[in-house]
Amino acid sequence: MDLQTRLQHFGGPIEAVSADTIAEDVARGRRAVRRRRTILTTAVSAFGAVAIVATISLTGAVTGAPSAPPVAGSTNAGRGLTLVDYVGEQPRYFTVDKVPEGYFIQNDDEGGLTIAPDAVKNPPAGIDPSRAPMYDPRDLGGKIGIYLEPKWYREGNDDGEKVTVGGHPAVIHGIGPTQQLMILVSPKVYATVQADVPLSREQLLELGAGLHVHQEAIDRMAAATGNTGK
Repeated sequence: MDLQTRLQHFGGPIEAVSADTIAEDVARGRRAVRRRRTILTTAVSAFGAVAIVATISLTGAVTGAPSAPPVAGSTNAGRGLTLVDYVGEQPRYFTVDKVPEGYFIQNDDEGGLTIAPDAVKNPPAGIDPSRAPMYDPRDLGGKIGIYLEPKWYREGNDDGEKVTVGGHPAVIHGIGPTQQLMILVSPKVYATVQADVPLSREQLLELGAGLHVHQEAIDRMAAATGNTGK
């Protein structure tokens, strides 16, 4: 038996990777991207996006296609949510009109907001967020993230259903079970609402319509792209 034959005998046939395996790998990668998106957003923010002062209201008529079924999130799959008026202390960089019932603002900084279930409001002593990511304000799995990002950052990744939110062009963009509502608050800046919870299309739009972004935050993010944002 020659060397080549021995190697084939010991190694066995090389099987092709199935399409299902590839799809699962891609899905895992997408989940990792969406769960860590706020880290990328914070990096962009450090370049020039600090939100303060006067607000632009995004409230108003919401237009688009007929309703879609609820989006299943990683922690609330199988049960829908109800939007209620937000009555807590308003964030420093945004003003929000609506949140899901039983949710609170877990994180508020120049990188954006994280809206999480009340169940993780008071972390137990010694909790390790790396082992319990729901307690990590930077992890968006099973939560709602709101953040600003320059439009150029989305080039090639801003496809989806075109809608209008409060007079602003917007796009509903899906990443697996997660939906993002990207609201063009200036010619060069998106305010993105990322929902990894079971909100219907109408609820996602209502949440976006009740979002108010501080004008200087928009200006600073636009300045990071070399544009005025007005």
